[in-house]
Amino acid sequence: MVRTAFIVLGILGLIGCAQRSVPAPISVIDTAVSDNDKRHSQNFHVVQSNETLYGIAWLYGKDYQELAQLNNLTEPYHIQIGQRLNLSEKVLKQPSFKADTSSLEAVKSAPKSQNSVASTQTEVYRSDSTSDNSSSQVASTKTLPSRVARWVWPTEGKIVGQFSTAEAGNSGLLIANTIGTPVVSAAKGKVVYVGDALRGYGNLVIIKHTDTYLSAYAHNNKILVEERQFVKAGEMIAEMGNSGTTEAMLRFEIRFKGKSQDPQRFLPRK
Repeated sequence: MVRTAFIVLGILGLIGCAQRSVPAPISVIDTAVSDNDKRHSQNFHVVQSNETLYGIAWLYGKDYQELAQLNNLTEPYHIQIGQRLNLSEKVLKQPSFKADTSSLEAVKSAPKSQNSVASTQTEVYRSDSTSDNSSSQVASTKTLPSRVARWVWPTEGKIVGQFSTAEAGNSGLLIANTIGTPVVSAAKGKVVYVGDALRGYGNLVIIKHTDTYLSAYAHNNKILVEERQFVKAGEMIAEMGNSGTTEAMLRFEIRFKGKSQDPQRFLPRK
């Protein structure tokens, strides 16, 4: 019995040594997450350079008005670099930057004869007749309609991507053609975003048509409009390009209260 016990102990010792001599397997988990995924996985957004409330709302598929309410922002929705914007009601409100209301206070305190046409609907945009680099501006009493009167196709070309509600589907139409093909506004509205800060869109233009409808024009080669500029339906706003993609195409989207819609439901039949 004693001899048997020693044999058993010897075998167990050999097994233990063998286990210690071979290192345990290591599982490598790829934790790399794209910047875009990080943004979407958080309940807040930190404002970066050249971003606007409209662009941020577009990035997260939210209604810009809802996002403004969550962060106690009022028109003209001033935000600052480094400002933390809540994306959900579940997040406790953080101290926010106070919008610069000095211009509004000046209007309120001005004599009635000076502010008789001033209102929250009054818009300001850059003059197209500027002859130098100065940012001369002209006041406009243009207001956005309560509904879109008509939609037109934003460009000519072959549809290479249809709208899809699938998780990895297109949130709009992909229309291919050659670089430089005219891109026009699909309806009357005001340009609320111009830039390339939204990853995956390249050079992007976002136009506000009503309080609930916005449209976007991505991957442009050249942008011909500025933020706060009013445009007509069919007015040229950009040239088709391949910024943020591998071929010349326009990524065209229509959103209602922040939610993607099938553009072909609104555009005239060809």
